[in-house]
Amino acid sequence: MTNTSRNTFVRAVLDGVMALVIVSLIVVRNHSFTYDANPLLALRIRAVDALFGFLFVFLWQFAFTTLNQFDGFTSARQKFFSTTRVVTFLTLATLVYLWFFHRSLLSGRTSLLIFACLLGYELNRRILTVYVGDLIAARDPQRVLILGSGRRASKAWRQLRTESHNSVRLIGFVDDRASSEMPPDVASRYIGTVDDLSSILLREVVDVVLIAMPIQSCYPLMQRGVHLAQAAGSDVVYLDDIYSSNMSHNDVERQIFRELAPRQQCKLLKLMLKRVFDIVGAAVGLIAFLPLCILVALAIKLTSEGPVLFVQERYGLNRRIFRMLKFRSMVANAEALLPDLEVHNEADGPIFKIEKDPRITFIGNILRKLSIDELPQLWNVLMGDMSLVGPRPMTRRDVSLFSEATIMRRFKVKPGITGLWQVSGRSSVGFDQWVSLDSRYIDDWSFFLDIKILLQTFNAVFRRSGAM
Repeated sequence: MTNTSRNTFVRAVLDGVMALVIVSLIVVRNHSFTYDANPLLALRIRAVDALFGFLFVFLWQFAFTTLNQFDGFTSARQKFFSTTRVVTFLTLATLVYLWFFHRSLLSGRTSLLIFACLLGYELNRRILTVYVGDLIAARDPQRVLILGSGRRASKAWRQLRTESHNSVRLIGFVDDRASSEMPPDVASRYIGTVDDLSSILLREVVDVVLIAMPIQSCYPLMQRGVHLAQAAGSDVVYLDDIYSSNMSHNDVERQIFRELAPRQQCKLLKLMLKRVFDIVGAAVGLIAFLPLCILVALAIKLTSEGPVLFVQERYGLNRRIFRMLKFRSMVANAEALLPDLEVHNEADGPIFKIEKDPRITFIGNILRKLSIDELPQLWNVLMGDMSLVGPRPMTRRDVSLFSEATIMRRFKVKPGITGLWQVSGRSSVGFDQWVSLDSRYIDDWSFFLDIKILLQTFNAVFRRSGAM
């Protein structure tokens, strides 16, 4: 669904690369390179071959993404027909390429093998994807809220149950109608009016708001629901039959759900680059700082009782909980002592900060001033729970005290070890400004902004600005 769409481009490209490898192996396996004394020269890749390889992967990715092959809402029947058509087209494209540039490699057997192997690979990949995807989706289903309660809402709910029962969990229905006027299956899952939507988005994890209202009579409600959902960072999906059409509805490729704001492929490519940069940066950082980490671990263990690492549940991407790592800078029972210190909180908003926190150990004070306590989070970055740059991950306590649903938008990106908050003063920055900086980062994000923040972070650590 919409939250998985950011990975669609990468998955489709990798799928295309695998298909290209299959085609190459078939061609090579079914031809004896006897016309050249040097086998390396016989197998050389010319510019035209490299161009065809690029076009093959591009066409494969474009076709399967356009036909929603990686969309959980596309039925198995739709996927089978569209897969056969795409494989047929790309097989013909490959044969045309071989005819013009490598005619000696072309044969009836090669043609049949290319088609059969590509079709078999893609169908098997789909079966495996469905099986593995169902297992993953059952553990972490998409949370969907339906805006509407009439015929169209029932249609959407029926489609979700039929096609995506393992990958979707319904939060409930929201509408301004009386529950007595709703169908029984909708009324039993009714959770509030549009006026309640903001508070629902604040207390519930809502990945997707599905608009299922008649546009003519409910446009103001729809528009308000869209505004609230997008302000809170939830994706918005609508029923594709929102407009009437005289065209036939028997097209097997017709989709029932559409994204209101589809992600651009260039943005997906940038996110892929960001992930690669995170993996490389985290791996290099863990290796480079390993001696320092060993010394810090020994210092913590020798100077205070308790574990070396402090492990705490934090909210990550899409408000999913993960276990964040830090070097322990406080006494072992620091969290148990927090309620007694709440009256001394010096920070505004839901966050907790006091300048001279009695729970901080001597070594911990040094670690915090130098930001060394954050180094274990490189492991979180490597595992994909965090990024090198992004909003800071929030604790359960802090999130439970949020008062506005718009703050939830910060969870639309991965949390980071560093971010605009850290390079803007950290503890000297108020909560409202903190939220503003997170929104600014989400709106203005680019790969070069991440590089700029990382460079400013090193400067801030060196100057010890804002550390507490």
